Amino acid sequence: MAELKPGQLVRSLAGRDKNKHYLVLKEIEQNYVLLVNGRSKPVARPKKKNKAHLQHYERRADLGDMTDPESMDDNQIAKYLKEVVPVAGSPEEEV
Repeated sequence: MAELKPGQLVRSLAGRDKNKHYLVLKEIEQNYVLLVNGRSKPVARPKKKNKAHLQHYERRADLGDMTDPESMDDNQIAKYLKEVVPVAGSPEEEV
């Protein structure tokens, strides 16, 4: 199982949120991480997701201290995701 670091960009591969992009907030168990997107999943209510159901990208956000939820801003997260999410049909999305 790939190690996911705080701030790493991921895409959901399964579930109701399939094909949605998130940033990793933190790893909580061996196979689970907490995810945020700044809108439907803010820092105050992160989503718990199995790592097996995620596609990870090498890209990471540098939005301050990702390990400290108090220093994170949902608007910054949403803006970052809007800027970096691959455009549909791009080669990076098919990786």
